[in-house]
Amino acid sequence: MNISDREKLVLNAIIDYYLAFGDTIGSRTLVKKYGINLSSATIRNVMADLEDMGFIEKTHTSSGRIPTDMGYKYYLSELLKIERLTQEEKENINLVYNRKVDELDHILKRTSSLLSKLTNYAGIAIEPKTTNEKVEKIEFVHIDEYLIMMVIVMADRRVKTKNIHLTYPMTRIELEEKTEELNSKIKNNEIDILQVEKYILGEDDELSYEDDMLEDENFSKYFVNNLSSMLKDKSIDEVANVIEFFNERGDIRELFEKLIEQRTRENKNSQVNVIFGDDLGIKELEDFSFVYSIYNIGDSQGIIGVIGPKRMAYSKTVGLINHVSREVNKVLNLIERKK
Repeated sequence: MNISDREKLVLNAIIDYYLAFGDTIGSRTLVKKYGINLSSATIRNVMADLEDMGFIEKTHTSSGRIPTDMGYKYYLSELLKIERLTQEEKENINLVYNRKVDELDHILKRTSSLLSKLTNYAGIAIEPKTTNEKVEKIEFVHIDEYLIMMVIVMADRRVKTKNIHLTYPMTRIELEEKTEELNSKIKNNEIDILQVEKYILGEDDELSYEDDMLEDENFSKYFVNNLSSMLKDKSIDEVANVIEFFNERGDIRELFEKLIEQRTRENKNSQVNVIFGDDLGIKELEDFSFVYSIYNIGDSQGIIGVIGPKRMAYSKTVGLINHVSREVNKVLNLIERKK
């Protein structure tokens, strides 16, 4: 759809005002606040044209206009000017990632917390579904003679833990011997992750599990901070639905796969992407906007970003996520090179 420079100017001002103040804006205010060199009558005609094209709509309470989803999307793809971070903001972000961390869990947890603090929206970080099931090493923590904790470090730096109840006592020294024996097999590529479980439960029937050794590998861990920011002005039922969605790991996996698939289908190469919840077909998120970036670790991809209202400070948020994403990928690249 062709849109004139004049229409772009007016549309940008309408959306900018609405994002900043959450209110409609009329032709006179557009002239005064944004210095648009057009008469009020001309602006009203332009606004009518924009409404006919579906970029803005009238509200029931006034003659002013607010953006539609179509208007938002045009603004995000064609009109958005990303706000540059201050040097202080960059340094504060960089400090978070300068601390020595080489486990993906810790990096993602730190990122989720950081994004929520920087934006006041819900910060989210999703672990990728790994394409490499190779175990790097296994450690056992001796809690007492009948209880140990197994820590599994995957080759892609993901960490999984499991409490193990023993059927008969095992000393700390015996546990150390078992750890050395098992890691020797892993180092020599004698067993993979599935064989680890078989080795422990089958060949050595010393260990008893209350449930499966590992979490279902089809699901990814995710970290979310400041979820309460999504629940403001929501009914009890709406709050319950949102919380239930974030408690379902399968739904998070579905969201992740849809975002990756959509970006690939649309051939988007931008560092930061914005998608509305209703475009995902997920009822619980239909009133929200998801601003996210995809990070890479080996051959796998994960997501970091924020979820907030559609009336979001996009220029600032996109700039923040862009910089945080670069830092996350930098840290992960360093980890990859150390392998």
